[in-house]
Amino acid sequence: MKFLLSLSCLLSISTLFAQVDVNVGGTPEPMLVSIAPPDSLVNFPDTEAQYPGGPDSLAEFIFVNFILPDDTSEVLWDQRVYLSFIVEKDGSINNIVVEKGASELYDSICVAVVQQMPKWIPAQKDGVPVRSLMRLPINIDDAIIGPDDILSDEEWSEEDFEDEGSNRKFGNGHYAGFDVYFSQFANEMGDVTFDQNPYWEINQMKSFGLNYNMFDLKFPIAGKQLGITTGLGFGYHNYSLRNNYVLAHTADTIFAIQDTIFNFKTNKLQVGTISIPLLLDYSFNENFEKSYFIAVGVIGTYNYGTKQSVTGTYANGDEFVNSTISAFNMNRWTLDATTRIGYGHFGMFISYQLNSMFKTGHTVAVYPFRIGFNVLFGI
Repeated sequence: MKFLLSLSCLLSISTLFAQVDVNVGGTPEPMLVSIAPPDSLVNFPDTEAQYPGGPDSLAEFIFVNFILPDDTSEVLWDQRVYLSFIVEKDGSINNIVVEKGASELYDSICVAVVQQMPKWIPAQKDGVPVRSLMRLPINIDDAIIGPDDILSDEEWSEEDFEDEGSNRKFGNGHYAGFDVYFSQFANEMGDVTFDQNPYWEINQMKSFGLNYNMFDLKFPIAGKQLGITTGLGFGYHNYSLRNNYVLAHTADTIFAIQDTIFNFKTNKLQVGTISIPLLLDYSFNENFEKSYFIAVGVIGTYNYGTKQSVTGTYANGDEFVNSTISAFNMNRWTLDATTRIGYGHFGMFISYQLNSMFKTGHTVAVYPFRIGFNVLFGI
């Protein structure tokens, strides 16, 4: 029995070695090994992968988990970090890549936020979950102060990568442009009549003004939406006096002399100004052209020139034009409180001068207020 078992083992070993092709010398023939390729990405799935709960939940997750260190020296407003990653069949996230970053610190925080995300709902092709590549832009403003609007996948374009320097550092303020307005004078009681000084009564429908506000700067407080706006403007104020009064003054006073001989065709007090605003400026949306806005604050003004211009007709029919250039004891520096509201490039405003138009004690207090509209540059 032992002999038969030994013989059987010997035959089996001989058969095994007989099946091995041994090549002595030369190059051995290659051995083909069949390895299954890894699952490839599906570029055009029937349904895209999505964050559970949708874009609003994704924006909230980023806002909650985006945490800057306490010692962060600079907040990179108006910046975005562009990430890409793979959503696996089971919804897990792999291969996170920063395609365009803002800084090493912000890039690492954004990557950490994505790493903390729960499983996504995977993409599907023919009803079956598949691997897919996702791109996610993280807006630093939204991540820090809360989302205003979440970017859709269509907003991810090559322009986002190439136009890195296009965003304004100071954002878009609501001052630069043209202001056109009508004016009225008010006394200390807020009344527009001056019983004791009728020469300060003006025709508001003929009292107009124009401001050319050359530029503005909006210093951000919270992204592009809330900031402090300042700038520089030049103005022309035209006040149409109602009655036939010619202004005169001494060193201590200003008064008027009524002309009872001729009827004036026009009687204008014209003032040239330079203005600098300081406004708390809020936009309801980051897109200047598609946003309501409100700006509240003060405008400091320097009155650099004043002239009274009178026109009329003599008894013989000849026309006359008389002009007097003088400071008329006006306050060189004035301060207006103002409110400006509107939508996009168009708005309206009201302003009220906080100090009298003329020096204290030289005449009664005269407070101009203005109502008008503006066309804004948005640059």
